[in-house]
Amino acid sequence: MRPVGWWENQHGNQLRISGTATFAFSLLTVLSALQLMFLQDSPDFQEYTGASIVLIVIGGIGLAISAPAFINLNARAKTLEAIMNTKSTSEVRKQRGNGDEAARILGGGHQQAWNSFLQEKGLKKR
Repeated sequence: MRPVGWWENQHGNQLRISGTATFAFSLLTVLSALQLMFLQDSPDFQEYTGASIVLIVIGGIGLAISAPAFINLNARAKTLEAIMNTKSTSEVRKQRGNGDEAARILGGGHQQAWNSFLQEKGLKKR
């Protein structure tokens, strides 16, 4: 049996967590960069230059970790949404494999919405 880590235990919440982390690290990076670009020469803000350098490095590392997960999960959510907005049942049948995979990976409410959608289209038994 394979040990399950914290990230795997968050199945169904991963899109929200990665989106929040990506936003927070982006904000941290941008604010630190603004301090370095515009405020480091100001006598009132010179003392924050060292902290800004540290925070921009932390923000960059955080973005390197959270952004790829967010981009991947967000693309899957958009794929699922696009398939669910399709009116043609035959087109939904063609794309069902992609939708099943996206719903499985996203989990939670996405999985429930996908299953309800398939039942509504008559492509899945209750």
